[in-house]
Amino acid sequence: MSDLVRAYHQLSKHQPGHFAPGPGQLEWATQPAPFRRYNRARLIELWHRPYEESPAYDSAFSESAQPPAELNLASISQLFYDSLAVSAWKQAGATRWALRVNPSSGNLHPTEAYALIPAGTLESSALLVHYAPDAHALEVRSELPAALAEQFHCALPAGGFLLGLSSIAWREAWKYGERAYRYCNHDLGHALAALAIAANVQGWQVRMLHAVAEEQLDAVLGLDRHGFAEAEHADCLLWVGPAVTAEFPLPATLLHGLSALELAGTPNRLSRQYRNWPELPRVQALCRAPALPAADWQAGEGRMHADNPGLPLRPILHRRRSAQSMDGKTGIHVELLLAWLRRLMPHNSPVPFATMGEPAQVDLLIFVHRVQGLQPGLYWLARVTGEVETGLRGDFSWQRVDNQLPLYRLLEGDARELAEFLSCSQDIASDGCVAMAMLARFDTALAAGQWRYPRLYWECGQIGQVLYLEAEAAGLSATGIGCYFDDAVHELLGLADTRWQSLYHFTLGKAVWDERLTALPAYPTLRLPAAASGKERFDE
Repeated sequence: MSDLVRAYHQLSKHQPGHFAPGPGQLEWATQPAPFRRYNRARLIELWHRPYEESPAYDSAFSESAQPPAELNLASISQLFYDSLAVSAWKQAGATRWALRVNPSSGNLHPTEAYALIPAGTLESSALLVHYAPDAHALEVRSELPAALAEQFHCALPAGGFLLGLSSIAWREAWKYGERAYRYCNHDLGHALAALAIAANVQGWQVRMLHAVAEEQLDAVLGLDRHGFAEAEHADCLLWVGPAVTAEFPLPATLLHGLSALELAGTPNRLSRQYRNWPELPRVQALCRAPALPAADWQAGEGRMHADNPGLPLRPILHRRRSAQSMDGKTGIHVELLLAWLRRLMPHNSPVPFATMGEPAQVDLLIFVHRVQGLQPGLYWLARVTGEVETGLRGDFSWQRVDNQLPLYRLLEGDARELAEFLSCSQDIASDGCVAMAMLARFDTALAAGQWRYPRLYWECGQIGQVLYLEAEAAGLSATGIGCYFDDAVHELLGLADTRWQSLYHFTLGKAVWDERLTALPAYPTLRLPAAASGKERFDE
C-alpha cells in the first residue's frame, strides 16, 4: 500500500517547468463557499471576550499549572474564539472575504470542527454540534438520548469534551488540483496547534485519541450520511479538558450509538459544479488510520520560555496574518532567531507538539538571509535527534553554532536566490529574514503505516503555526509556502533516495501590506456574559 502513497506523493510534486496536475486557471463560478453550514440546525450563540482579558504570551507554550477552567459556555466560547474563529474581514471594492485565527492554504479553509459535549454543559442534554466560524456559534446536529448521554458521561474523564476535526478536500482542489491533499493536512496541523494553544491557557490539555478508526469517526461525527454534495472526512478525535496521563477507551456500544444518532440540519452545497481529481479520494482512502493502540499522553516537562515577558497572547492570536510580500530589507538579531527555534523543539514545547502523542519526524533546513550575528547561508536544525545527519552532501560542514540548540551551519554564502528558486521562484522566500524547508523522515514514517503520511504534514502545520505567532510577537510577519520544487530541495541536500522529503516551506520577515484593502471587524458585536458586561459591546 505504501507504494501507492509514494506514487501520489511523486505525482503531486512540482518541478521546474512542470507543476503538479492542477486547474491551470481558476473557475470563479465554482469557487467554494467559505463556510460549511447546516441549514435548519438550531444555533447556540457563543460569547466573545475583549482581547485585554489575556494571559501572557509565553504561558501558552508550557503545560499549564493553573487550575482547569470549568467546562461551560464561557470556556467553550473562548476556546473556539481563540483558535478557529474569524479574526477580521478584508474588502477590496465590492469583494469581501474573511480571515481566520487559524491560517489556511489560499484562505480556503478545508478544516471543519465538531464537538461532543456532555449533558449539563451547554444545555441539559448532551450534544453533537458543528462550529460555524462565520456566526461564532454551534449548530446542534443532535441531542443524545438520555441512556446514550449517560454512557458518554461515564466514558469521559470529568471536566472535558471531545472535538473532531474533518477536511473537505474540494475546497483546496478547486485551486490546487491533485496537490490539495497536502494542503488539507497542512491546515489540519495549523488547526491542531491553534486549538492546543487556546486550550492550554485555560488549563486544558488537547490530545488525540488513537483507538477510534477514522472511518468509524466519519459515522460518529455524522459525515457518512446522505446529503453531502462534497465529500467530508474525519481526520482525528481530540480530548479537550483537564490533563489525563493516558488515553481512555471509548466503548464500542457508545461509538455505535453515536453513529446511529438522528441528525438535524442539511449540509449546504459549497459549489454549483465540480471538477474531479481522481487521486484525491484514492490517497485519502489509503491513508485513513485504523484503530490504533492507546497512546501514553505523558509529555514530560516543558520549560517556560521568557522571550516575551508580559506580552499579551490574545491580540497576537487574532492579529496574525499571512504576509503576501516582504520588504527585502529588514533583518533580525541572532538571539531572536534562536528564540524562535527554541519554541520548535518538541521536548522544550509540549504545547503544541505533544498533541498527536506520536514521535516527531521533522527537521528544518534554514536559509539565513538577514540575521545579525549569524553568517548568511544554509543551516540545519536537528529538532528530532539533535545529531548530525549522515548521508547528505559531503561538502556540508556541520558546524554547530549554538551550545543549547542543535543548529548546524552547512554552507556559508548568499542563499537568497536559491531560496527563491526552490519556492517556485517566489521572491517572498528571498525577501524575508529567513526561509525554511521542513524535511520529514519519509521512509521511517511510511514504514509504520501509510496513515502516517498525512500526519507528517500535521507536524509541519504545527511548526508553521508556532512560527506565525513568534513572528507576530516580534512585530514581524510570516507565511507558509505550499509551492516549492520538492526534488530540487532533495538534490540540494545530495539525497538520492526518499529518506527525507520536503513537505512545507516557510518564510519570516517584515511584511509589505496592501494599503488598498479595507479591514473590517470579525463580528458586528461582542456577545459577553451578563456578569462580565451587563450589556452588548461593539468591536473596535
